[in-house]
Amino acid sequence: MDVVKLTQELVKINSEDPPGNEENMARFIVKFMEGMDFKLTKIYPEKNRPILIFEKGKGEGLMLNGHMDTVPAGDGWKYDPFGGKVVNGRVYGRGAVDMKGGLASVLAAAKKFSGKKFKRKLVLVFVPGEEVNLLGSDYLTSKKKNLLKDVKHGVIAEPTGMNITIAQKGIVEIGVIFKGKSAHGSKPELGDNAILKAVKFINEVEKLSKKLRSRKDSILGSGTINIGKINGGIKVNMVPDFCEVWIDRRIVPGETIRIAKNQISEILKKLGIKAKIKVTVSRPAIKLPKDSIFVKTIKKITRGKIVGTSGYTEAELYYSRCGINCVVCGPGNEDLCHVTNEYIEISQLRKAVSAYEKLIKMWCL
Repeated sequence: MDVVKLTQELVKINSEDPPGNEENMARFIVKFMEGMDFKLTKIYPEKNRPILIFEKGKGEGLMLNGHMDTVPAGDGWKYDPFGGKVVNGRVYGRGAVDMKGGLASVLAAAKKFSGKKFKRKLVLVFVPGEEVNLLGSDYLTSKKKNLLKDVKHGVIAEPTGMNITIAQKGIVEIGVIFKGKSAHGSKPELGDNAILKAVKFINEVEKLSKKLRSRKDSILGSGTINIGKINGGIKVNMVPDFCEVWIDRRIVPGETIRIAKNQISEILKKLGIKAKIKVTVSRPAIKLPKDSIFVKTIKKITRGKIVGTSGYTEAELYYSRCGINCVVCGPGNEDLCHVTNEYIEISQLRKAVSAYEKLIKMWCL
């Protein structure tokens, strides 16, 4: 099946997350892979949400990876979001670029080697639940990572325009909870205003933000800190006895989760304010050597740029937990992810298939 037709067929399968049900997508992929001499392992982190692992060959494995879910379609589409309509060299539909086009490219490339014997292992991994909580990859890399023990290198086919993402910022989500004492709003001197404590803290966070800009990674730039949510008080005529400040902290290589948390503690200590610090998400930054054989091989094949991303991808889980040198390199424009009238260029699909075919041939045959 041609990669364009394959992309269309995948787009037609609704796999919105939430609610999260990739069973029909999985059935289609299993059917497509029939007769290709791959061993299939299917595991379920949740009902109707399978992880598919196809493998062939032995030793020094190469993984090609993608997720089967999409964000909800939403309203306002010019074309049916589950129609896979082709217009002016583009396939339209929810998930066309994120990332059913990438999945189709991996499947089409693998089909090329049906019946071939590999000298090194090829592993195809298709996961559920990336869009909400990294369900599939988190489960696989924490509970079933023995299934990837022979995998040394990996490519996640998320859209990068076929550039090669070798580095990504880590993320630390931090809540700072301030306590005070309530009183009537007409007599604020009788209370202890938690919001005012938070304001003093926020002013110091802005100073930290400027300080972070002075240290830069050669690919990722500087770490960042953003106050994304504040919640405090009960009524306007009461002195607030609580205030929560929630922070998105992006870290670069050389910064750690501990450093990010300690920076918050140091601000509070400087101000002489007591508050509870709660870390809800913590993922490290990663950066692969640009002169590694694997990265050089992909660059030679794709002629793409070596880039980094300030966002978070599942590559970190495979790298940090399983020791897989994992890059992100896939077809399509990442700016079209999650938008109404999402589409992928057919030229990008064909470029991806060609690149994955060459990679499999160079690494596995």
